[in-house]
Amino acid sequence: MSVVPGLYRITTHLSPNPAIGVDPRILSAIKPVIVAPPDFSPEGTTWEVVQDEDGQLYLLLVHSARTRPEEQKVFAYYAQPGERWKIVHHPLRRGYAILSPDESLAWYLPNSEYFTQVELKPMGILPGEGYYFNLERLVE
Repeated sequence: MSVVPGLYRITTHLSPNPAIGVDPRILSAIKPVIVAPPDFSPEGTTWEVVQDEDGQLYLLLVHSARTRPEEQKVFAYYAQPGERWKIVHHPLRRGYAILSPDESLAWYLPNSEYFTQVELKPMGILPGEGYYFNLERLVE
């Protein structure tokens, strides 16, 4: 299953499957990408997925901010360039892994507690559920 450009909701595979996003109440040009509590407005958990020219990589924007790594964590930056990510579907896990362009690191959530920040870690041979996400396409 390939991902097409558009608007999405990204949820974790960890129980209870909360959404991933940024806190729209934080007034900062840099926001951590986190597990969002239910009281966040939808704009904080609506993702825009933009496909690269070659069709292999994607720019991921949330609340109009571009995501990129810093110090082994994922942040969203306003008015700055973002990282291009590889999104790989894993049919056996029924989910997606979000990888760095060279596939050396993957988005990872250690738990599904609210405000837990998305980390970057190597997937290894037997990756756990914290490496997998659901991408739910939203009607535009």
